[in-house]
Amino acid sequence: MPKTSFDIQALTISSGKWTVTLNYESWNSPVKTVNTDESDTAMELSEKGEWDSTLKVDVSDEHHKRTCIVTGIQGGTYLHEKEREAEGQSVKIDKDNLILSLGLHFISVDLNNISLNWKLEPDTAEVFEFYDLEHDYLLRGEVGIHRIDKTGNVKWTFSAADIWVNMEGRPEIEITENSIKLLDFNSDEYEIDFNGKEIKN
Repeated sequence: MPKTSFDIQALTISSGKWTVTLNYESWNSPVKTVNTDESDTAMELSEKGEWDSTLKVDVSDEHHKRTCIVTGIQGGTYLHEKEREAEGQSVKIDKDNLILSLGLHFISVDLNNISLNWKLEPDTAEVFEFYDLEHDYLLRGEVGIHRIDKTGNVKWTFSAADIWVNMEGRPEIEITENSIKLLDFNSDEYEIDFNGKEIKN
């Protein structure tokens, strides 16, 4: 396969307490720089496979710096934080937790002890990014839109005729005051309420 620009990614995000630096290396990367032996702890999201990618997570506060290696990442990953309020993100520091959308997985990591709070595979394909919705997360998967609470429970899933990837470059999700507007592969439009029920116009 040809090398893509997403084979090697780096991102640093900060909150008032935490600074987290992420270094992602896809299975397809011709250069391997992440040493899986140089870490304080490790997390394996799935059993080792031929096309698994790796993420190095450096976590620091004013007292400590620790490193975690996340292995078993399957599926594509694009690391990005939210730049504007209406946009999605694949990485977020939420109080003392790091929330990540990684390939097939949606996970929460406790930054105090660098351990998994929970990991989910809510979609039948990849998950791309998530949005803040009231006190929960709204996750855009390839096949489904999922509302997930902060303890890792999937409250509901909404699916439609096609996948949630718009080829015209238009935003797939727009959260309004009272509803969620969705756009699929064919630019068909849907509107659902915050309980995942379709609104009939």
